[in-house]
Amino acid sequence: MPSPRPTPTATKLAWRAEELPDGSVEMTVGDVDAAPRDPRALNVADYRAPADVNDCDQVQVVSVRGWWCTTKVKALSEDGEIVVSGGPSRARLSSAGFATRCSGRRPGRMRELYQIERDSWSGWRDYTGQQPTEWTASKDQTEGPVSAPCPLGRVGTYDYRVAVTLDVEGLRVGDSPAASTRVRVPCGTGTS
Repeated sequence: MPSPRPTPTATKLAWRAEELPDGSVEMTVGDVDAAPRDPRALNVADYRAPADVNDCDQVQVVSVRGWWCTTKVKALSEDGEIVVSGGPSRARLSSAGFATRCSGRRPGRMRELYQIERDSWSGWRDYTGQQPTEWTASKDQTEGPVSAPCPLGRVGTYDYRVAVTLDVEGLRVGDSPAASTRVRVPCGTGTS
């Protein structure tokens, strides 16, 4: 008789990431089979099972039917979502913000977790700490603008982006964010 499978210690919603021609990433969670795909997407990644076989005993992907939510970072200019403004002593990274729109049955209360990230040799790192929006029962949530100062005396040229992860009350969405187009500018190292 085979031994019983262990009870998963984490659950996550299925998601789909779509990279658009400008380099931004829109993220859809929930019923990804029912959610329409963006015809402009250059690359598409679906998460419907743990990526690592060893995680199969620890992570259960929750299949939901009848609703999905798509998060997009809003464009600030034709050149991308993030710009650096102000002089050397008052420089800021700024973005127009982001929005999540849900379709189908309402998934319950949700919020967005957002931050500005900078790239490094080891991947994306926090530039600002992650901030939550207010919990809402609405199908739509819009937030913005997002900005952060460039620290004085700590100049470095990096790629920056706004990263947004949806948080649905009672369901773990995962760690893969919707993201803005990256921009390479001299700003600093931030909190990391």
